Amino acid sequence: MNRPHVVGQPTTSKHFKHGIDRIGDLLAPTLGPTGGHIASQRDSGMKVELLDDAATIVRRILSIGSAQDDIGAMVMRNLIWRVAQRAGDGGATAAVLARAFFNEGLRLVAAGVNPVRLERGVNRAIKQTLDLLKQQARPAEDEDMLASVARTITKENDMSAMLGEMSYLLGPDAFVMVEKYVAPYLEREYINGAHYKSKISSMYFYSDPQRKRAVVTAPAVAVVDGKVSEADQALALMEGAIKVGAKSLVIVAQDVTGAALGMLLMNHQAPKEKKKLDVLAVKLSTIGDERRWAWDDLCTMTGATLLGPSMDRNTASARPQDLGRAQRAEYANEGIVIVANRDARDAIQAEVSHVRTYIEDTPLDDEDRSKHVKRLGTLTGGIGRLKIGTSSKLEREMMFQQAQRSFNVLSAAQRGGVIPGGGAGLLHCIPALEATAAANGAAEEEIMGMQLVARVISTPFFQIVKNAGMDHPPVIIERVRTAGAEYTYDALSGRIVNAYESGILDVVDVVSTALATAASGAMMALTTDAIVYHKEPKQSMQP
Repeated sequence: MNRPHVVGQPTTSKHFKHGIDRIGDLLAPTLGPTGGHIASQRDSGMKVELLDDAATIVRRILSIGSAQDDIGAMVMRNLIWRVAQRAGDGGATAAVLARAFFNEGLRLVAAGVNPVRLERGVNRAIKQTLDLLKQQARPAEDEDMLASVARTITKENDMSAMLGEMSYLLGPDAFVMVEKYVAPYLEREYINGAHYKSKISSMYFYSDPQRKRAVVTAPAVAVVDGKVSEADQALALMEGAIKVGAKSLVIVAQDVTGAALGMLLMNHQAPKEKKKLDVLAVKLSTIGDERRWAWDDLCTMTGATLLGPSMDRNTASARPQDLGRAQRAEYANEGIVIVANRDARDAIQAEVSHVRTYIEDTPLDDEDRSKHVKRLGTLTGGIGRLKIGTSSKLEREMMFQQAQRSFNVLSAAQRGGVIPGGGAGLLHCIPALEATAAANGAAEEEIMGMQLVARVISTPFFQIVKNAGMDHPPVIIERVRTAGAEYTYDALSGRIVNAYESGILDVVDVVSTALATAASGAMMALTTDAIVYHKEPKQSMQP
């Protein structure tokens, strides 16, 4: 029988320290604008990956050689991945903070401080720091500011400018499709209105056959969860559209075929004086939950009643009031775009709030989350397409990952605001933390925990200055603190600058998530008294 091996203190802390330091040391050099990349090769038969995203880097690590080293490494792997899930970025910041929290705490515990009381003080100081960060935050109010935020991820000007523009124009709920090209290329495209992948039911519905495009204005809209194949179905929809005073009709269904399609085409191709309606009929390409959401959202945007064999009303018995209305509809590039009328705004906003709440409560790596983000973009009209290409596959994949991370972070910037970047936002919280610790009447060991936080939160700034090649980071730290709350260090020019004027910015939600998660993970490791090592542990691919 395989018996587990149990270790207690002080061995427990030593084992945690090995892995925590290894992962912290691995990721620290990637922090800041002068940080480098990590080369990863999982086996000799695979090409080398160049990675700059902390969450992706640690997900590649399943073991660092021994169970004793792995225990701390897997704690770091988990907390860095959680930061990526919640904030989209900030993994390297969380890594250096967690390493510093643990090592500073370990030093105090070795000197006799009670780790539980120490943790209480740390938690109080973290709560105060999060409040101080919110107080510093300014709205990300223009595309230049958003481009500056994107530059902290991409480290490249042209792509950052395009990301900032798209996020600004599309809003925090934007859904952006990122497409890869096999040659140097960078372009963007905006899609106004609600966009659904679909296929036109007949080429004869094109109003511009050469460009394969169809446009109708102020149409009546029929939404059918089923096939429209009988002549009486088409007739009911056409008569309903005429009775509500529409000059055109859009039918969105599972399919439009047979006698129904023949009747619609006969009307559509009639001479102008005999033609009753301009018609556009499409079938949705989505399936499953996405199709069901599409039906619901189309009805919300247009005010239509969902028709079909399994609904309260089938298509053949459709009444005029079962049809919705839209401002405009356009079919092109295998997709239909519907622009809702203004009177549908309240209903759309109510559904937007519902979907947004769901997304905020869902981790970034949940397989359904991207579907809901796309749905939210469809409801708000915030849809875009970013086209990126390079000659190198490695570079192309890196740009693709950076773009996707950037849009997550830019959405957070628009919602929560920005603070001085390069770790300066945390640096400027230190005086208030020190004052609180000095004036606090709590137990001495709790005060030590508060003082620990005041010492540790300068670590990301220190690391960025160190990565820039400066020999005396403490001198730079003091100069920035003296300069004032709006200032930071420009690691590229070597100057103390106004963060907002120079565009060196961090997203307050990302910094807050990294700080809180790092402190929580480090204190968990510090207050663990025993580790149970199994001889044949189960290996998990999930962080």
